[in-house]
Amino acid sequence: MSISILKKSRIRYRLHRLTTTIEDQTILFEVSGGAEYSGSVRLLYEALQKDDRYRSFYFIWSFENPEEHSDLLVRHHTMLVRRGTAAYMKCAISASHWISDQPMPDYLKPASKQSHITLQSDAVWQSLIDSICETAPHSASPYEHFIKYSKKMLNRMRLLSLMGWYNGIGFFRSHGLFHNNNSLRLERMKGIHKGKRCFLIGNGPSLTGSDLDLLQDEYTFGTNMVYKIFDSTEWRPSFHCVSDTIYASKLGLELSQKVKAPLFTTERTYRRMKLKPVNTTYVHTLQSERYRVRGNIQAYCMVKATVLSLAAEIAFHMGFSEIYLIGVDCTNPHTKGGHFTENYTTKEVAETDINRIKTRMKTKSLTTEQIGEHIIDRSMEVYSLLHEYAAKHGVKIYNATRGGNLEIFPRVRLEEVLEKKGGIV
Repeated sequence: MSISILKKSRIRYRLHRLTTTIEDQTILFEVSGGAEYSGSVRLLYEALQKDDRYRSFYFIWSFENPEEHSDLLVRHHTMLVRRGTAAYMKCAISASHWISDQPMPDYLKPASKQSHITLQSDAVWQSLIDSICETAPHSASPYEHFIKYSKKMLNRMRLLSLMGWYNGIGFFRSHGLFHNNNSLRLERMKGIHKGKRCFLIGNGPSLTGSDLDLLQDEYTFGTNMVYKIFDSTEWRPSFHCVSDTIYASKLGLELSQKVKAPLFTTERTYRRMKLKPVNTTYVHTLQSERYRVRGNIQAYCMVKATVLSLAAEIAFHMGFSEIYLIGVDCTNPHTKGGHFTENYTTKEVAETDINRIKTRMKTKSLTTEQIGEHIIDRSMEVYSLLHEYAAKHGVKIYNATRGGNLEIFPRVRLEEVLEKKGGIV
């Protein structure tokens, strides 16, 4: 590492230390600078996994390529982090113990309340099993308490300020003021398809190319990586929606190459796109577990759990009075058969999503089944609120998915819907 890069890393590390507190019973593991999962460090980790005294401990593995070790995510209270990133620095600062087979990077300096144990390949690691769990917890300083309280208050203040700002901007734009090119596109789309029907395409395992072929003359909203089914169908979406920042940052180039339909996304996701498609419209959004349907995307909307929430609100905005769901199975996307294709996403994207879910649930250990239950529960809450909003505003939503677990909306058969060009009566 060059001197200039080392200096920058040290500055970043010190800045992160100002806003990150030490968490007891958290261990950071690293072997060969993040290159391997082996040696005495591995043996110690696996022994701690089996020891009941460590059931409340959290284990973080540092790797240069964490996607190659995604199988560790199913282990108890285990998460992965990419070495050298900001997340890596924060994990190092928050961990009460560092365990590695060689010195940590030069810019990482353990605090007085942190323990750094260096294990060589032939080290006697068994003697550490008792000593680690007996380490006395550090007493949080007044400054650490202040940091935790300040973060909570700042998040609340940020949310309230954004709500006020977006509502204000939305009010003026609905009266023809303070428009930019993006907001003008949203304005022109308002009610443009009033009284018509559309189909929202999910990415569940029931989705088939033959069903999509039947929708070529319909208004359709594709979502996320639905383009991976393009080889099996002549169908192409009328519109496309992506709301997840992970997809945008990791798969943005692929998305821009495959999807030629007008793209709808969130402002945050739009800014993360390395290559932004020309025909892209973004909406302001707020990330909150207290999801509700705003009904005014010219101000902002709330996105939670599923991109179908964004697609539905865009459809409301355009004036569609009948909305049909296809491929919305509500299955676990992180299990085999969770999507219409086995190569739906990459290990890196899946790993990032799983770590995000662990952070949201405030736990570092989740089984695949627990992850699925969490995703499905949040999605069902969103669909229930979409159903309530649609009923109040005279919009009918039907589920034309073949099978699946979504029973909130009335079930219809796709063939019967298409036989009646005007939709369900």
